[in-house]
Amino acid sequence: MKPLPEKDNTSFVKWDQAESPAKILIIRLHAIGDAAITLPACRSLRESFPSAVIDYLTTDNVKGLISAFNMFDHLYLLESGFELSETGYDNAGKKLARLSSAAQMGMELRKNKYDAVIDLQNSKYSSIVRRLSGAECYSGFDRYSSKPHSQRVIDSMHKAGFEQVENNFDLQEFENIDANGKKILMNNGWDGKRKIIVLNPAGAYETRMWGDENYSALGRLLVREGNMLMIMGLGKMKSRADVLKKVIGENLIDMCGRTYLADVPGILRHISGIVSDDSGLFHIAWAMGKPGVLLLGATRSDWACQGGNHAICLNSGDLECGNCMLEKCKWGDVRCLKRYSPEMVYEMLWKVMGN
Repeated sequence: MKPLPEKDNTSFVKWDQAESPAKILIIRLHAIGDAAITLPACRSLRESFPSAVIDYLTTDNVKGLISAFNMFDHLYLLESGFELSETGYDNAGKKLARLSSAAQMGMELRKNKYDAVIDLQNSKYSSIVRRLSGAECYSGFDRYSSKPHSQRVIDSMHKAGFEQVENNFDLQEFENIDANGKKILMNNGWDGKRKIIVLNPAGAYETRMWGDENYSALGRLLVREGNMLMIMGLGKMKSRADVLKKVIGENLIDMCGRTYLADVPGILRHISGIVSDDSGLFHIAWAMGKPGVLLLGATRSDWACQGGNHAICLNSGDLECGNCMLEKCKWGDVRCLKRYSPEMVYEMLWKVMGN
């Protein structure tokens, strides 16, 4: 694997006018977790400029998340060529389609006459949009620096001249589907009273998986204290839900394959905590200020540990082999994750929940 640069080449022009900007465009494409991480800073930006038009440009797979919040005036989508699939994303036809889509979108958005564009993707496609938009004030996301993703989002805002922006996790006033989230939970076994803890064994590779056995043992400890548990995600999570259900029984709310992305924030509003492998669901909960423990494994901790008093990130950064980014453990035992017992994680969760 080719080593990544230590720092990205980013350009920026600060907003230096006496008056506040009237129109701002935020760009963040693709990854659901990465898009979620932008929301606390966007909330702060909205608070700083309440009368400004603030728009968001993303892709179809992220649309549900962004539309779940009434934070933005307009939501724009890059579509042709940006469809995510298991194969073909990098073939020549798709690349050409993305170039065409980016150029067309840039010309369309030029009509909006943005004062500032904050490009939190910083790809060649997002750069095309930014340049064609005609905005004189802009900034680009640093893709490579050894900083948490959330800090690099804030840095991008600051480079554009909006130094007052910081993470604000109070997204509640922007949620537009709270009632639907509660209804979904009540229809799936919640009594509206017991605390809900999300267990999210969603690691994509063995080096990101804490393991079904550990989650099951943690579930027993949590149920013993009177909590309800929930698992949610795509249909492929169903097999992991079945493992937990054998242990937890009726104390588990199984939402796998039963929700849309737009439903997730409304559901998460009612949880009390989350324990998770590295996944987008944890980052949505983090953005909403929900207490949680992230079991990161081989993922780069300097990028993925977002900080905040409501989150604990158990990572591999202290190990010689840490932050390896490998799909398979070279030792064969995933020691970076397996060293954390269910009892340890239970105590950490209780601590971050303020118990």
